[in-house]
Parts: sequence; C-alpha cells; structure tokens
Amino acid sequence: MKDRFQWSGYEWITQERWGQIHPNKSFCWYDPSAVEMIYCADGKEQLVLKTHKNSQYFPHLGVKSEIGVGLVSNTTKFKHGYFEIKAKLPAGKHLWPAFWMWSFDSWPPEIDVFEGYTRNRKGYFRFDITNPLGFWHVNTNVHLGITPNNYSIGAKSHWMGFKNPSKHFLKYGCEWTPNKVSIYYNEKKVRVITDKKILDELNDKHMNVIINNAVDDGVDINNPTYSEFIVDYFKYEG
Repeated sequence: MKDRFQWSGYEWITQERWGQIHPNKSFCWYDPSAVEMIYCADGKEQLVLKTHKNSQYFPHLGVKSEIGVGLVSNTTKFKHGYFEIKAKLPAGKHLWPAFWMWSFDSWPPEIDVFEGYTRNRKGYFRFDITNPLGFWHVNTNVHLGITPNNYSIGAKSHWMGFKNPSKHFLKYGCEWTPNKVSIYYNEKKVRVITDKKILDELNDKHMNVIINNAVDDGVDINNPTYSEFIVDYFKYEG
C-alpha cells in the first residue's frame, strides 16, 4: 500500500503523524503492507487493516518490532460535525481495533468513538454483572488534561444489540458540536457528554481521525493472530 492514498473522499496516510512506531509499544509498528483496499463488485472500495507477523528494525530505538499492524490517519483538520464508519471488527486473541480522534495541537484531548478488546478470547463477548447489556467489549472514552497529568472520563461498554461485531458490519458514529458529544453504535445513541469543562478542552481544537487495527500487551509476539478489520466507508458531515 502507498504511504499516502485517497479513500472515501479524503486523503490518508498509513502511519501516525509522528511516525511508524510508538516507543512504549514497540512490539508492533504501523505497517503500510497491513493496509489494503478491496474493490467490491458495486465499485465501492473497502479498507482492510490487518495484524500480521512482519519484523522491522528501528535503529533510532534500537528495537526489532515483530508485528505489523494497519493504521490510517486522515490528513484533514476536522472541526465540529458527524463522523461515521461502517465496519466489521477483527477476530482473534489480543486485538485492539479502534476508531478515534485526537487533536492536531496536542495530546490529549482524544475522543474514542470505540476501542474494541478481545483480550485472551477470540471475540468481544464479555459478561459484566454490573453492566449486563454492555456485553460486547467495545468501549467509548475521552482523554483530557495536560501530559503527564492527563486523565480519561472512563471507558464504558454499551448495548449494541445481539449481532456479533466481528461477524457483521455495524455503524459507529460520533456527533461533535459546541454543546455536546454524542456517540452512536448502530444508529443508537449510547453516550452523551455535555460537561462544560470537557467541551471547553475539545472545542478550540482541530481533530485528526484515525482508524486502526492493533494488538495489546498480552499478544504472543512470536505467533500473533492474523486478523482483518474491514471498513466499508468513512463519512463526515460538517
């Protein structure tokens, strides 16, 4: 895959703005070969973000990273509006797909439309007696503050229906306005944030949209899961 490409009407790059590897998660790296486009019969282009074994040496860190993961970062500086993808999440152990935004000016703030966690299972089902309707381990969150004293408002899982998100294409959306942030799973509003302090940290920023497949700290570095996170489209309505 090219390092820079067009999809869903926008330009994307196949790494974070700051580089191909996070120094605190050096067991994986943002691998252009883990990003692929599928041309469908109806002319639509689906985005595929993979995880796979693909070693790469990074001399500035002195590390050999064993796992290539697919990440795409939008080059547009987005402001308020509605953001949505339709996607089928990857299946396998220790996967960490996400659809999120972080500021072009600093980190944080960050809005996580979703972060999915399979942990040591092969899917996202998880029973939580304190939240029995949030049985898919797919969470919303917002990160705020100033590093190193940054914080999150708390990850939450939500009712998404009975369709397995790794077997069905579901919609994930975020409406960001000056007065609130609303997050939608399959067109159902699942979380609304109206706290003025939170909104004040977000409203003067321009956001960078990222979609990625990833692995968590428990992954078997020598034998990672091959997986595919398939995204049908991205759309933005300003």
